[in-house]
Amino acid sequence: MEYRYKVGEWRVGPPKSKSGYRTIPLTDEAIRILENQRAKNKKLKLIPIEWNDTVFLCRNGTPVKNSTYDTGLFKYCDRVGIPHFSMHVLRHTFATRCIEGGMKPKTLQKILGHSNIGITMNLYVHITEDEKHREIDLVADALKVI
Repeated sequence: MEYRYKVGEWRVGPPKSKSGYRTIPLTDEAIRILENQRAKNKKLKLIPIEWNDTVFLCRNGTPVKNSTYDTGLFKYCDRVGIPHFSMHVLRHTFATRCIEGGMKPKTLQKILGHSNIGITMNLYVHITEDEKHREIDLVADALKVI
C-alpha cells in the first residue's frame, strides 16, 4: 500500500511478484508491538471501514504515509548527529543482521519476498568488517592442528 501524492489517494494492490505473497514469522516482541498498536487504534474516534484492518493508522483513522516515518527518522538522526537514512535502509540492516545471526540465505530470501536469491544476497545483505574477521577466525580455528 502506498500513498500517491499526485492523485491524492492510496494505491492498494497485489505484490510486484508471486514471491511477494508470503507468511512472515514474527518475534514475540514484534507481536507485542503490533498488539499494542492495535489497542491504540481502538481508541481512535473514527476509522473508515476500508482501513479497519490496517495496523498503523494516523489520528484521523487513515494509514500512516511512508514519508511520515522517514520524516520522524530524520528528526532522530538530527537529534543524535548522524546522517539521514530512510526506513528502507532498515530493511537492508535487518537482512544483514539475519545473516550475521546465522539465518540461512534461502530463508531470508523467502522472508524478504525476493524471487531470486541474488537480489537478497547482493543487494540486501551487507557484510561488515567485524563479520569478515569473525569468519576468518572460524576458518583459522577449523584449520588448527591439535
